Amino acid sequence: MKKLAKQMRYVFLAVGAVLFIMLVRKIGITAIVENVRELGWWFVPILVISGAGYALYTAAWMQFLHRLSDGIGFFELFRIKIAGEAVNTMTPANFIGGDPMRIYLLKKNFPLSEGAASVVVDRTLHSIAVLITILLGIIVALFTFQDLSANIKYGVPIVLAVSFLFMGFVLVHQRKGLFSLLIGICQRFGIKREFSDKTVHRFQELDSHIVDFYESNHRGFVLALIYHVIGRMLGVVEIYAVGRVVSDDFTLFAALMLAALAPMVNAAFTFVPGALGVMEGAYSGVLYLMHLNPAIGITIQIAKRIRAGFWIVLGLLFLSAADRRKAWEEDEKVIEEAIS
Repeated sequence: MKKLAKQMRYVFLAVGAVLFIMLVRKIGITAIVENVRELGWWFVPILVISGAGYALYTAAWMQFLHRLSDGIGFFELFRIKIAGEAVNTMTPANFIGGDPMRIYLLKKNFPLSEGAASVVVDRTLHSIAVLITILLGIIVALFTFQDLSANIKYGVPIVLAVSFLFMGFVLVHQRKGLFSLLIGICQRFGIKREFSDKTVHRFQELDSHIVDFYESNHRGFVLALIYHVIGRMLGVVEIYAVGRVVSDDFTLFAALMLAALAPMVNAAFTFVPGALGVMEGAYSGVLYLMHLNPAIGITIQIAKRIRAGFWIVLGLLFLSAADRRKAWEEDEKVIEEAIS
């Protein structure tokens, strides 16, 4: 089964690559190369913008962790965040790969249940911020495009409304014990009849940390959500910066549209690694509908992929450093035990 999944991943990657090449040929490689070349040193401010976004996401995550007794430094948490995002980007399951890595890297500073609870809350708030960004993009689209088809005009808002209802359900039940509820549902529907006492205790402990955060740290919850929303808005600024470098006609509204479109495309085409070709096509198509040069869309996505590559490399370096540090600590422990 794993072998088949790996083979399918390569197939979809090949399909995405072919789609990308066809798109580049249709729009014109010369125009795209010229746009990328115009970025030049502007790529440095783009990295700074994305770095500021990661810093905000780290500050949001810190709202849960700083109240715990052991604590953790901001830069250490920043490194864990970047490492987790590197794994997210490289795995087809996205955060399903990166979030467990974040929990693992937190083990040095926090018990497993506390680290896991912080990641669950952080992912929940991040998802809400994404939905807020999509909502803003849909509002802009409804005012910008007067001739949208009924499927898009009514279908997308309905899907978004359902998504908000689902996130509301998650938030409400996180305050009551979401994982205990899920265990009960699994038992009721026969998915898994029995859980060991150890497993039940772990989930109850996880629930207790999440509930405690929501009940005792209202300010931290609001701040974390604000940081996540501002971080998503920095993504809009990043797209706007790239677009303005290559075209004076590019607008902030267009940047918001593309920022709102990205998570929807990623979700719909998660089976295509990195949504290669699909994202470029979506960006170019939206800009074409807005009477802007489609080559700008490909340029923006290429810049985002280069930026993502930078943070992936940095995240892998952080992971490597964490592995070396763990090895050193284990060696020191062995030496101390030998001496004693």
